[in-house]
Amino acid sequence: MTNWNEILKLYNLPEKGNDFGYQADKINEAETRLKISIPLALKSYYLALGKNENINTSHNRLLKPCKEIIFSDDGYLIFYEENQASVYWGIKQEDLKTNNPPVWGNYGTNTSPDWHLETKTTENFLLLMAIHNGTLGGLRYNANCFDLIKPEIVKKIQEKWKEIPEISWDRQEIYTNNFEEVFSLNFDNNKNCTAMFIGTSNQEHFDHLLESLDVDWSYISYEDE
Repeated sequence: MTNWNEILKLYNLPEKGNDFGYQADKINEAETRLKISIPLALKSYYLALGKNENINTSHNRLLKPCKEIIFSDDGYLIFYEENQASVYWGIKQEDLKTNNPPVWGNYGTNTSPDWHLETKTTENFLLLMAIHNGTLGGLRYNANCFDLIKPEIVKKIQEKWKEIPEISWDRQEIYTNNFEEVFSLNFDNNKNCTAMFIGTSNQEHFDHLLESLDVDWSYISYEDE
């Protein structure tokens, strides 16, 4: 079973003795209602971290297993939604028998779906969402910049921090320092970095990032304190 240690470390949460997951009977209720077995990776996540709001609802939203996860008309098990409900993520019905299936995103509508492969595994998708949500408010210390990032800043991040290739692609690169802090860099078609998001649970790390990166931040979480 997946241990989710990367997410636990990023959010500075204990590995044991927490109460962040759903009870098994809620998962069983969902499986009975849907007449399926939920894939092991997704089931493990619901049991371990599914009720933690910082990780799962601070921007995009993990759907509640017993009431909200459903099948789309074209046969995807929908379990995550974008914060304005303009995108839904799910697993193909034929992949539900595998332990760690790919996750697809519907960027169209219910009547005219436009599915794209988001991640090759469920584990990678849930890590990606934990990072997205963390940099957009889930982590106590976070900041973002919606402007062109200087190439030398991008190069510094690419050289000093480690990319996570499983959840990166040509328009978005994700970096970390052993999950003490995370970066998400957005790029346009010309490889210009047009936005940057950072997050950490460690105030000392956060202050160092703010001091060492020459960025005109659009938002810093200290503004809300």
